[in-house]
Amino acid sequence: MQNRELRRALDQLEERERFILVARHLQEDAVTLRELGDRLGISKERVRQLENRALESLRSCMAQAHKENGALAL
Repeated sequence: MQNRELRRALDQLEERERFILVARHLQEDAVTLRELGDRLGISKERVRQLENRALESLRSCMAQAHKENGALAL
């Protein structure tokens, strides 16, 4: 169930944010901020900011899904 919730949460992110999270956290060989910045034409600091925003959105979506699933179980 968590994989399904994670997929749903990832699907709600903007394409660039999803790309960053997958490249940084869900691939076997993680990509650096600098490499992603070069690929996207932005600074590594901007990549970090987008990554943090995406992670916060992911946490929020996952918490909401967990809350909804917990309420359904009662």
